Amino acid sequence: MSLTRRRILRDAVGAGASLFAFLGVSGLLRLVLGAGASSYPVDGGTSGSLDGCGTTAGDALLPRLIRPPGALEEPAFLAGCIRCYRCQDACDIGAVRFLGEGAGESFLSPYIDPAAKACNLCMKCTRSCPTGVLVPMEPEERREVSMATVTLEAALCLSHKAASIRDRQALLVEAGREATEVEATLERRGPCGECYMFCPERGRAIDIQPGGFLAPRVFPDKCVGCGLCEEICRVILRGRPAIQVVPTRSWT
Repeated sequence: MSLTRRRILRDAVGAGASLFAFLGVSGLLRLVLGAGASSYPVDGGTSGSLDGCGTTAGDALLPRLIRPPGALEEPAFLAGCIRCYRCQDACDIGAVRFLGEGAGESFLSPYIDPAAKACNLCMKCTRSCPTGVLVPMEPEERREVSMATVTLEAALCLSHKAASIRDRQALLVEAGREATEVEATLERRGPCGECYMFCPERGRAIDIQPGGFLAPRVFPDKCVGCGLCEEICRVILRGRPAIQVVPTRSWT
């Protein structure tokens, strides 16, 4: 082997060793720091809500379309939103998230997912928006907000279950039969009433059924859609919530 060929081979081996060393250090750093150590802005992606109540659009499962408070109607909102992330910066509790690539023309536009974090209606995001697609609002104007509406599945609600069992016990007694206290002990885990307590519009969007173990009644036309009721219900039930907010706008 000539001197020139030997030098070329030596240089190639040296370069390969250097590259291997670099990749090794890089891999070690990624292992220590985490591959996603830097991920700004916080992105909700397209995986849908925690209970799977998303919308199929193409091959992506999109989360519920719930915009931050003060959002214009969908066409105007999308046309004016510049994806500046200032609404997220202004959100102290981290409720504002951003849609992923599967959202089409809504990519990187802000939304709220109560399955992850509900909106506390502080309205700071509305006052930070530079384009006005989030109309500036004050907390006192929360009744003007229309982010979503509410639905209640009484069969999952602890308080409604308690009221139902109480009624069955009363019917047994009236029929001259012995009340099944064991059933009441096993099934009655209420009363709860937390959704009512957390609702910023309690007594209007949610009230309590008289004599019903704090069993809630909901009024969808009065709900502003903040999701605080759903957030606390998820904590109490640790699974599918009895009360949820549902979108009032659809994907374009």
